[in-house]
Amino acid sequence: METKDKLQQWMKRKKKSGNAVAKELGISAAAFSQWLKGVYTGDNEKIEKAVEDYLKRETEKTSIAPNEIPFQKTSIAMRVFDVAKMAHLCCDIGLCYGDAGLGKTRAVKQYAAAHQGVILIEADCGYNGKILFQEICQKIGIDTKARNVHALLEAIVKKLKDSGRLIIIDEAEQLPYRALEMLRRIHDKANIGILLVGMPRLLYNLRGKQGEYAQLFSRVGVSSKLEPLKPEDTEMLVESVFEDVSNPAIKAFQKECYGNTRRLAKLIARAGMIAQLNECEIDKAVIEGASEMLIV
Repeated sequence: METKDKLQQWMKRKKKSGNAVAKELGISAAAFSQWLKGVYTGDNEKIEKAVEDYLKRETEKTSIAPNEIPFQKTSIAMRVFDVAKMAHLCCDIGLCYGDAGLGKTRAVKQYAAAHQGVILIEADCGYNGKILFQEICQKIGIDTKARNVHALLEAIVKKLKDSGRLIIIDEAEQLPYRALEMLRRIHDKANIGILLVGMPRLLYNLRGKQGEYAQLFSRVGVSSKLEPLKPEDTEMLVESVFEDVSNPAIKAFQKECYGNTRRLAKLIARAGMIAQLNECEIDKAVIEGASEMLIV
């Protein structure tokens, strides 16, 4: 089969557009289109070689695709669920904080997907109070044009008052104090639940340097410091990806992941790839080799 035919079949199977493939090949869309039609007057051999390399690389990527961990109800996820549920049902302010990579984001996304009426906001370092309010408005269908911060607050409160809904702010440590204080106003005036999720410095941000943010911190009705994965969590996650994994391999994953969900996910992916490339079982040596490739 000619290279063009192989590529066109692959594009159809993967639902890839010509423009997308041309971009990945590093050539213009026009030149790629002409080459496919057989009317390109440039270096056809160069494009054909690039396409052959591209198809080979994509085939290899498919054959050694990293193993992904399906969502599991680990002790960390269940703790996030518990705090979220309390904040949701009691219209309270909840707080979950812990180190990076524990699985906080995946847990809140799962909670939001499983419960109608949850408004999930993923904050970043560019957020201020107005941007936060605009994001909330967009999530609940409020027009934000020509509205100042006070008008946004009033519109949000009117829409959400006594609605029984829950606002989850992931990576809430990114929010400045004014934005956190504005969330408190939504909670107080609309009587809805709010869950703040983030790194340990979120707790510091809520307290203030000398406890000067007591009005905000005192509103927190339920909180939890998230701890690392337990051995049974690690076993559950490993077995959700690999069938018939040996007990020594599970112990090796437990040792090398340091109780961190993100590191464990990378270990599982790398160990799986190493085993596939070398046509071997996933054992202690493979896992240790995968561990040496990781920075975090």
